Order: sequence, then structure tokens, then C-alpha cells
Amino acid sequence: MGKLLQQMSRDLLVPIHDLEYLARSAPYRYKVYEIEKRQAGSKRIIAQPAREVKRLQYWVIANILNHYPIHPASVAYRKGKSILNNAKPHSKKRFLLKLDFKDFFHSITAIDFEQFIRESKSEDIDESDVAYLTRILFWRMTRGGDLVLSIGAPSSPLLSNILLHEFDHRVAEYCKPIRVAYTRYADDLTFSTNRNDVLRLVEAEVERICHGLPYPRLTLNPQKTIHASKANLRRVTGLVLSNDGSVSIGHERKRQLHAAVHHFKLGKLSPDETTALTGMLAFVHSVEPKFLRTLARRYGKNVVVKLLKGSHSE
Repeated sequence: MGKLLQQMSRDLLVPIHDLEYLARSAPYRYKVYEIEKRQAGSKRIIAQPAREVKRLQYWVIANILNHYPIHPASVAYRKGKSILNNAKPHSKKRFLLKLDFKDFFHSITAIDFEQFIRESKSEDIDESDVAYLTRILFWRMTRGGDLVLSIGAPSSPLLSNILLHEFDHRVAEYCKPIRVAYTRYADDLTFSTNRNDVLRLVEAEVERICHGLPYPRLTLNPQKTIHASKANLRRVTGLVLSNDGSVSIGHERKRQLHAAVHHFKLGKLSPDETTALTGMLAFVHSVEPKFLRTLARRYGKNVVVKLLKGSHSE
């Protein structure tokens, strides 16, 4: 038995034999359901770990995963970072390339994590601990299949960023001398430049890097590859890159917000709708605060202030 599991037992006040049993059975302790994707007819599989497994995962996050580096190009799931950090580096560039990984979380396996841990040569993790860690952190998607990251486990986002550090490093090092900006938000990769002859080369190089890495074994989804320029509407993780170099929430979202704030002022929003609107305005405040001033001029400063404070009445 490794010292890491013993420390977990002491910290969580779980007897060691109970902890060993829980860790061994953890890959099967998931509630699985499906949600509709934006693409018609496709579904996303969500696997939510049981409460006792989540407790172990949070311990691993705090005591192990938080000590590993994440590349600066990776901006998803990071404290103090948002989709604005993903969009802003590209706002003043003329040409845009967007790539997407296919089946991202489920492509990252326990074998990838085991290889990473052994290469990192951490003195705090014994060989016997590695087997328990993989079972705590990974989900058995199919009977007899590989242990994979699940969409729904609190440890999966951070772990994906850690295991893609080498990928991000290689891509960023390729982009730097040719003056291409690169950011990654989970499975969304964004590149931008002011040269119209570069991004096809970048796309090919990212393919080569994917195939050349020992782990994880990631593939791009060609159906989601997008090349765009200032002649097109350019979106990056839901935000619009305006031709003046700014980042916007977009005209359609602004139209919806105008209507929602108007209905709130007339007392026509339910508490749930008001809560959703409050959250949306908080998001707008972080991305395009000047639009809040537009709403305040149109509907009254007191209305916007009440919404930002979470009031359910005008």
C-alpha cells in the first residue's frame, strides 16, 4: 500500500480497507445520462460520479493535481480565466482558424495518466498508488473498455489541462516564430494571424503533433474546422470578434437581453428567468461592460442595478 492512500485515509477519516474498496469500485460508481448537443440528433454522455467518489476526487485535486503545471495557452477551467481570455488574443488579427478535438474527454485514458505520472517521477506517488489514482479519477465507460475521463467528474477538466501540457507547448512553440496567436479552451483550439498564407500550415502541423505525441491520442474533428477572416462573422467560444478589434457578445444576444430586461421592468419575468438574466448580465459585465450602460440608459439605471444584485422584483 502506498503512502498516498494512507494520507488520504487519515485526511478523510476513512478506514484504509474501506478506502481501498471504494477506490477499486470507483470507476463503476457513476450516474450516466445524455443531453442534447447543439447539432441536431447528437447527444453528449454525462457521467456523474457518486458523492463518495467525488469526495476522493476533490482530495486528489487539492493534494496532487494542483501541483502540476498548466500551459498558459490553456484558459478553460482556470480560476480568474474566462472565455474572454480565449477570445481577446485574437481580436486584432485578420485571419482565424478554429479546430476541435473529436470526443475529447473520452479520448483521455487512465493509461495516459499512468505514463504521465511515471515520467514526472514524483517522489510523493508510489507505484501502488498509481493504480488507485487511476480508478479514482477515471470512469469505466463500457464493460471491458478503457478507463476514460468523464464529462461530469470535478477532476476531469483540470486533469485534461495537465495531460495536454506537452501538446500545448509544442503547438505554442510552433506558432511563436510565425506570429500566430494560439489559445485552447478545452477541446476548442483557436489560431489567428495577420498573414493569409499561414493557417493552412498551422492546421497541418497540429495534425502532425496530434499523431506524434505518445499520449493522449487525440484526433481533430474535420467537420468543425473553420477558416475565417474579417469578411466573415468571427466567433470564438461564443464571443464575436468585431472588425474594430474589440470583443462583443454579439447582436443577437444583445437583442435577447434588451427584450429580457424590458420584460423584467414590466414584471413579466418569473424568478427563474430573472435569476438567469442576472447571471447573463454578470457575464456581460465581464465581457462588454459598456453594453450595460446602454441598457441602463434605455430601461433605467435602477433596473440594471437591481438585476445585477439579483433582485426578483422591479
